[in-house]
Amino acid sequence: MKKFTSIAGWLSLASGFAALFFYIVLPDLKTLILSLTALSISNGVFLLVSEGTSLKKFFSSRMAQHGTNAIILTSVFLGVLIFTNLLIHRHKHRFDFTQAKLFTLAPQTKKFIANLPREVNLTAFFQIETPEKNAFENLIAGYLEETDKIGITYLDPDKNPAVTKQYGVTTYGTIVLESGSKETKIQNATEENLTNALLKVTRDEQKVIYFLEGHGENQIDSTENEGHRTAKKNLEQDGFIVKPLLLLQTGEVPEDASTLVIAGPKKPIQKEEQKALNSYLGKGGAVMMLVDPKSKHGMEAFLKNWGVELGDNIVIDPMSKLFGGDFAAPVVNQYSAHDITSEFVLPTIFPIIQSVKAIPSSKIETIELLKTSANSWGESNFESGAVKFDADTDLKGPVSVAVVATKLLRPEEDAHDENEEPQEHKIKQPKATLVVIGDSDFSNNRYSNFSGNGDFFLNTVSWLAEEENLISIRPKEKRNSPIHLTSSWGSAIFVLGILIFPGIVAGTGIRIWWRRRGS
Repeated sequence: MKKFTSIAGWLSLASGFAALFFYIVLPDLKTLILSLTALSISNGVFLLVSEGTSLKKFFSSRMAQHGTNAIILTSVFLGVLIFTNLLIHRHKHRFDFTQAKLFTLAPQTKKFIANLPREVNLTAFFQIETPEKNAFENLIAGYLEETDKIGITYLDPDKNPAVTKQYGVTTYGTIVLESGSKETKIQNATEENLTNALLKVTRDEQKVIYFLEGHGENQIDSTENEGHRTAKKNLEQDGFIVKPLLLLQTGEVPEDASTLVIAGPKKPIQKEEQKALNSYLGKGGAVMMLVDPKSKHGMEAFLKNWGVELGDNIVIDPMSKLFGGDFAAPVVNQYSAHDITSEFVLPTIFPIIQSVKAIPSSKIETIELLKTSANSWGESNFESGAVKFDADTDLKGPVSVAVVATKLLRPEEDAHDENEEPQEHKIKQPKATLVVIGDSDFSNNRYSNFSGNGDFFLNTVSWLAEEENLISIRPKEKRNSPIHLTSSWGSAIFVLGILIFPGIVAGTGIRIWWRRRGS
């Protein structure tokens, strides 16, 4: 009988642990779990009936009482831990002990997200357990702590190709933000970029971007390769309203225009139109002009007045072959320091582009934004069919292909008294901004999705519309703060941590054991 009761006891214990294991790991196997539970209970009952007297005698012993007390204390301790964990789970709060407060959101971010007007859904496309994903999780945790209006979903692009294609995601680490009918994407998930993206998709005010028409420009509703339908769609996803503009009909640029885009004019822009453009810039307007080589736009004199000179050439870059491109399609992967290209790392491809040079001026600030490689040159005699650098006639690289011109405009409020002391709330000085690029094809439907083409176009329009820096947050830098210990302090820490403290604990335990043994 003793043999069977021993087997029943061990069988009850084993089947009970097995039932618990399957309940946690495979809860769908309900039949197996119930069977193991029943087996454990039945064997346990058999053990109690068969060895009831022995068990009663055992639990009455001093050893059993000590064991029972230990079990009770352990259960109380585990209960306190579970209760504390539940409190922490329901009342989340993070403590940032880093010197630079790397995991603490800026005050302006906290103020904004605490008053989000509506819910925002984030879809983060990361590979499983990458350092980039962990960094983003640490960042978004601060946002989730401040508001319950942000929802987050993580997707692995490799395991979810259909959803990835649906969102048009081509790069790991892309974050898609959706709120209502608005949508935008970010790739470099810094606090500044994420906060600005949240502001974009929740902002009710929409700025208007006009595209000039009437001179053979690329149409914004055309689905042909040369059209700008993709650019229009991307701008609308960023919260802009996109409209066409026939300047000969309106006579002036509308007052609600945040930016005017002139994308590849092939026919002359009339003097009346140029006068209207000049007037628009003079009022603090912003213009983005994409000018193809050999196009008959008639804007050369206009652009020179704004500090920009077109090269009337075609840029040849042998290095483009390394990127799988063509000699006449330069690849730009190094950018001048500017808000448009800040943290922009993707190369930009320009099929058939001319040089654009900045003209130094005391009234207009000009920056040559994009330059091709040192091996490139501006070919002036491209009609002969022989492509070869000629030091006498060609422009030696690096060749500038994009220029930003900025002119500060004196406010009328300041014109009446130059000696007037500055006020506490000074009126922001208006400025005219003009960006000229020697090619329009890079942003059309055919090339917009190539590498960084579409992003560069959107960055430029956003900067011109003064939407590139809605909230300026200085990035936090990790500081290296090593602890410098003298040899004396090192020896003291070693002796205390390795010898004295462990020795005290071990000695106390041995003393208690010896006293109990003696009693």
